[in-house]
Amino acid sequence: MDNSNFSNKVANASKWSLFTELSAKLIGPFSLIILARFLTPDDFGVVTIATMVISFTQVFMTSGLHKAIIQTEEVKYKIEEISSVTFWANMCFSIIIFFIVFFIADPLSHLLNEPRIANVVKVLALQIIFSALSLVQTALFQRDLKFKKLFWVRIVTVVAPTILSIPLAILGLGYWAIIGGQIFGSLANTIVLWSITRWKPSFYFNFNIFKELFSFGYLSIIEGIAGWFVVWLDAIIIGMYFSTNELGLYRTASSFINAIMLLLVSPVTPVLYSSLSRLQNDHYMFKKHFLQAQKLVFFVSITIGVTFLLFGDTIGEVIYGSQWKGIGIIISILGIAYGFKALCSLNGEAYRAKGKPGINALIMLINLIIYIPGYIFAGGLGLIYFVLAKAILMNFPQPIWHFYYSKKIFDVSFKEVFNNIKFVFWGAIGVLALFVMYSALFNDTSFYIRTVIMSILLLLYFICLIPEKQFVKRMVFTVKNTISKVS
Repeated sequence: MDNSNFSNKVANASKWSLFTELSAKLIGPFSLIILARFLTPDDFGVVTIATMVISFTQVFMTSGLHKAIIQTEEVKYKIEEISSVTFWANMCFSIIIFFIVFFIADPLSHLLNEPRIANVVKVLALQIIFSALSLVQTALFQRDLKFKKLFWVRIVTVVAPTILSIPLAILGLGYWAIIGGQIFGSLANTIVLWSITRWKPSFYFNFNIFKELFSFGYLSIIEGIAGWFVVWLDAIIIGMYFSTNELGLYRTASSFINAIMLLLVSPVTPVLYSSLSRLQNDHYMFKKHFLQAQKLVFFVSITIGVTFLLFGDTIGEVIYGSQWKGIGIIISILGIAYGFKALCSLNGEAYRAKGKPGINALIMLINLIIYIPGYIFAGGLGLIYFVLAKAILMNFPQPIWHFYYSKKIFDVSFKEVFNNIKFVFWGAIGVLALFVMYSALFNDTSFYIRTVIMSILLLLYFICLIPEKQFVKRMVFTVKNTISKVS
C-alpha cells in the first residue's frame, strides 16, 4: 500500500468527518438549549425512557452486518453482492423488530407505570425502518473514505429536526416536539442518502455471504447490546429510584456533555475504523495511526472535561436557567469523568479493524457485572451520589482490560500510551485535586470569587501543557491547513 497516498486519503476523510461532526454537534446542543427553555426536565425524562427502548432495538441494526461491509476485503465476493445481502437482511430484521416494539409498547408503559410512554414508543419505532433503509449506503461511503458526501447528508439530517422541534416546542406540544423532530430527521437522512448514492439494492441474496457477514456481525451485535447496557444502565437505575423530572435533569446534563465531547471523538472514530481496516496487515502504520488518534482524542477531551469540572455551575445557570436547578454539579462531575474515559474510547474500533469485534463486547460485559451492583447501591443514596459512582465506575477498572488487549492484539503497551499523554494526564489530575479541596473548604463563596478561582485553576492546567506546545502547534496548523483547503 502506498503510505503517502493513503495518508492523504485519510487526511481528506478526516477533514470532512471533522466538519460533519463539528456541524452536527454544534447544531445539536444549540437546539437542545433552546428546547430546554420551552420544555421541562419531565418532558426530557419521558423522551429519555422512549428513546432508551428504541435505541435497544437499533442495536441489532446499527451494530451488526453493515460494519462487516467496511472491514471485509473483496476476495470471494464483490462488494455489490455483499451490500445487497446486507440490505435485505437488515430490512427483514427491521420489520420484525418494528412489530415487536409496536405490540409491547402498551404492556411496557404499564410495567413502567408511565402511560405517556406507549404512544411515544410506537411513533419512534418508525426510526427502525428508516435506519435499515440507509445503513448500507453509509457503510459504503465510510468504506471508501468518502466523508465529504456524508458531511452534506449529516448537515441536512441535523438541521431537519431542529427546524421542526423548536416551533413545536414554542407552540406548547411538550415532549412531542422532540419526538417529531427525531422522526423528521431520520426520514430526511434516508431520503438524502438514497438520492446521492449510486448503489441501489438488487434482488439478490446469497446465504453463504449472509453466514460470513453474520459471523462478524453477531459479535458486533453482542458488543452493541453490552454497550447499550453501559450507556443506558444509569437511566434504568435512575428510573427505578427517581422521578422523570430527575431522570430528565440527569440525562440532559449527560447528553450535553456527550454532544460537546463527541465534537472530537465522532469525527475520528469512523475514519480510524475505515483506515485501520485497510492497514490491518501493516503493523507499523496501524500502530502509528492508532497512537496519533488516541493522543488527539484524549488531549482535547480531557481539556473540555477540565473546563466542565471548573465551570459546571456557571454553565447550568447561564444556559439552562432556574427550572433546571441542580444540573450544574452533574455537568462538573460527569464532564471530567467523560474526559478521562476518552483515553480508551478508540480501542473498540482498533479491535474491530483487526477482525476482533468480540474483545470490546467482552470488556463491556465484564464492566456490566461491576456496574449493576454499584449503580443499584448508589441509587439508594441519592442522585449526586449516583453521579459520583458513575464517574468512578466508568473509569475503573475498564482501562485495565483495554491496556491488556491493546498490548496483546496490536502491540500498544501501557507505557507507550502513558508516555504519549502523561503531561495532559497529570495536569488534569492536579486540577481535579485542587478543585475537590476548594469545594470542600470554600463551598459557600460568591459567584464572582468562585469564577475567579476556577479561572486560575484553568490557567494552571494550561501551564501544565507547556511541554506539549509542539503538539498543540501541530494540531492548530493541521486545523488551519484543513480549513484552508476545503473544496
